[in-house]
Amino acid sequence: MLPMARALRSAGFEPHVVDYPSRKHAIARLVDRVVVPRVDALLAEGAPRVHFVTHSLGGVLVRAFAADRADDGRPLPAGSRAVMLAPPHAGSEVADALQDRQPFQSVLGPSLGELGTDEGTGPNVMGPVRGVETGVIAGTRALVPFGRLFTGPHDGLVSVASAHAPDGISDRVVVPKTHALLMMSPTVIRLTVRFLWTGQFAEPEDG
Repeated sequence: MLPMARALRSAGFEPHVVDYPSRKHAIARLVDRVVVPRVDALLAEGAPRVHFVTHSLGGVLVRAFAADRADDGRPLPAGSRAVMLAPPHAGSEVADALQDRQPFQSVLGPSLGELGTDEGTGPNVMGPVRGVETGVIAGTRALVPFGRLFTGPHDGLVSVASAHAPDGISDRVVVPKTHALLMMSPTVIRLTVRFLWTGQFAEPEDG
């Protein structure tokens, strides 16, 4: 995420790159350990709003966090926005294929079992995106050998349909990029900055 962070800083934001143990904990535990303390610290320091730029599972964490805050009457400050890159909002067919197999269970951790496409798992039970103005960027180029698992366009790990699935998303866009490299694409970086500034991916119309 460092190229993204440099671009955001140049655009006037104050980025904080967050590394987290995505393979060690379930989604709810990651929200509590990673998202909650960092956002609360920024708000305590007087941040007027908090934006998010996430990749893959990170989008699910922010979706869960923002919804929880909205539902319990402590919403994020008005104007807070999120750009989510390839979030598996409706799960991933790859997770379906790997979640019962070793060594994938051990390597990828407990969140793997929560990212299937079954309606009763993980993000599929979170309801609409709420609590933060959200734009989603999905990819359509695959460099990993899981193509046979998908029925529509995908980035190798997450389908466009899954990334764009939930209601409540403010804007959606598709780019010809692969899952692991989305955040380093100059096009994706440009779209991200534009959404954080304007709330849309398209260039604002004059007048």
